[in-house]
Amino acid sequence: GTATPRPESWLDLERLVLPRRVDGRELPAVEVLDMRTADRRSGPLHARTREALEGLREGRGKAIVMLNRRGWAPHLSCRSCGRGWGCPDCDVSLVTHSRAGCLACHHCGRAEPIPDSCPECGSVTLAQAGSGTERLEALLADSLDPLPVFRLDSDTSAPAAAHLEILRRFQEAHAGVLLGTQMVAKGHDFADVALGVVLDADATLRFPDFRAEERAFALVAQLAGRSGRGEAGGRVLVQTLAPDAEPIRAAARHDASGFLAGELERRRALRYPPFAHLVRIELAAPQAPDVARAARELHARLAGSLPPGTELLGPAPRFRLRGRHRRQLLLKGEDRGATASSVREAVEDAVGTGRLSGCTVGVDVDPQ
Repeated sequence: GTATPRPESWLDLERLVLPRRVDGRELPAVEVLDMRTADRRSGPLHARTREALEGLREGRGKAIVMLNRRGWAPHLSCRSCGRGWGCPDCDVSLVTHSRAGCLACHHCGRAEPIPDSCPECGSVTLAQAGSGTERLEALLADSLDPLPVFRLDSDTSAPAAAHLEILRRFQEAHAGVLLGTQMVAKGHDFADVALGVVLDADATLRFPDFRAEERAFALVAQLAGRSGRGEAGGRVLVQTLAPDAEPIRAAARHDASGFLAGELERRRALRYPPFAHLVRIELAAPQAPDVARAARELHARLAGSLPPGTELLGPAPRFRLRGRHRRQLLLKGEDRGATASSVREAVEDAVGTGRLSGCTVGVDVDPQ
């Protein structure tokens, strides 16, 4: 059972529909807030979001706020020379974690102290761009005091059973804000939550993934489902830079069937699941020329041996991870078994002849 079924399930399974909440209450009204026209001086919160949250302090209510990005700030740079702090082993920015006093890579786990000055030019004017849950927690705690703010993300929930303690404290509080990543959007049932807020709702849409629209819709729809479960009803505010994006508009209408119908048509046109099977091949090596050569070699072997109608994409570069350069090949085919067999033969042949020497190869059939 789910309020946000996957397109594959919607197409293939018999559906039993529950069109109303168990107690007959209406789903909360959802308002989409266009952050393109918002006053930048207000920080990460739209003026209407600030107003709604401050109203909780007066009315002693509860809210759930979701920002699917942890840490204090996702990017640190020098205002004088423009130097940015990135992970030396991965092609990503280091994220500032204020409480831990470090810059951290969320991919390989590398951590280093937050610098006092720029090592390139010596300037002390360092800028932290963007906001994560840690920074938003401090902002809310300051502006909503004495209303308690409970942060739930992978940083605060790392100790055993810590997440249960955070949820217990939020449930027992007379009023407060539960702030977190997608962990706060799924499965919680608090009757006194009257306000839901989604920040940066379009962030998922910027991922290079054919499931990006599905995930953006699901996060907004799931968070909206946490609000208005009690007698007081509820409402939801969705902050976004893409207010016209169909996943966000459909989630604001609580229109899962309409979104899924459009999403299935898009996937049919582009030959993505459930209308084709995918096989992803990822190659990695410490040196970029080695992985590029291996990817070209494997592409050449596959190009002449695939079943009819199978499409071969790539090799495409992927960001460096844990010191290893990566390339990806992607196959789309209707015959899952035949496509997988062709890939197995090509990979085993290339490995057996030493053409992939120095590289690791990972094959994922129907990658999720």
